[in-house]
Amino acid sequence: MDKDRGRFRQSARKARLKATPNGRRRLWLERGEAFSKNRTPGLAHVDRHTIVESDGIKIHTFMVGPAENAAATVVFIHGFTLAADVYYMQVDYLRACYPQVRSVLIDARGHGATGKVSPELCTIEGTANDVVAAIREHAPTGPLILVGHSLGGLTALNLVKRADSELRERIVGMVLVATSIESLSTQGIPQVLASPLADNVKNVVEAAPNDAQKFRQYSTKFLAPTLATAVFQRDTNDEVIDFHAAMIHETPLDTFVGFFDDLQEHDELDAAPALKGLDGYVLAGELDDVTPISQADRICEVWSGARLQIAEGAGHMLPLEAPGILNNAISNILDALSERENQTQQPVSM
Repeated sequence: MDKDRGRFRQSARKARLKATPNGRRRLWLERGEAFSKNRTPGLAHVDRHTIVESDGIKIHTFMVGPAENAAATVVFIHGFTLAADVYYMQVDYLRACYPQVRSVLIDARGHGATGKVSPELCTIEGTANDVVAAIREHAPTGPLILVGHSLGGLTALNLVKRADSELRERIVGMVLVATSIESLSTQGIPQVLASPLADNVKNVVEAAPNDAQKFRQYSTKFLAPTLATAVFQRDTNDEVIDFHAAMIHETPLDTFVGFFDDLQEHDELDAAPALKGLDGYVLAGELDDVTPISQADRICEVWSGARLQIAEGAGHMLPLEAPGILNNAISNILDALSERENQTQQPVSM
């Protein structure tokens, strides 16, 4: 009887909180706190977990698939306030359908298992260095396909732009997911981070850096609706939303502060020359309020080899909301690579 009363009270409280914006934000925070203690789903199978050094930071890296003689390596780069786990559906897909392909992932500086770093080290160029370190560790040879979501897309562009000739030659494909190539100071996440409310959040952290709960209250009230529940547009199940909320909850406070400037001002338009001849896709959510479709169009203007695909009814979190469209893009690049290799190996008829 007491258990029944307890369940009833919990259900009534949940319904009451869902009825108002502030209640929904509070419920989101509680779910994130609880779920982060035993976060699933995620990377269920990792063949190799290694810590590599990048700019003096110990970066957690993950490898799934063959350690040697892989047909290709897909390098997954996660977005702001996320972690390598966000790509678990893509990694599972490759493991089942392309067992000869290797997956390499990182928890970029300030995120996931890598954890807290100084705010001044939280830069897009820095995350690109993290990815290069992971490639050197897990995939020193062979074809590479870069997959970057949101902040990870900017990171992929920065990597391609700065890659030396040997590394650039190995990059045969790229998938940019819900990302941008130019400054978005008046749109999406940068608009949220540039708002007076976000400035209040930043001021709270700088004034009381050890007062984590106070920051959580501010960030949940002002930023969480955009960075978590609002980024899902489809009817996504609670487990996936909780999974996403937990990753945001686990993001160190210094990461929020450190990426403020880059997320407001950074652009990669000068990566355009490095994109010539590169095969790939630009994926966007039809209802993405964080990175607008106009940015996908802008990327395609400067990257002539890209194919644009829109996920109908989806928001910003395509790896979780619309995993199929991302899986198919990766699959198409891998199939095209395999076909080209088969053609080069065929004897020329006389």
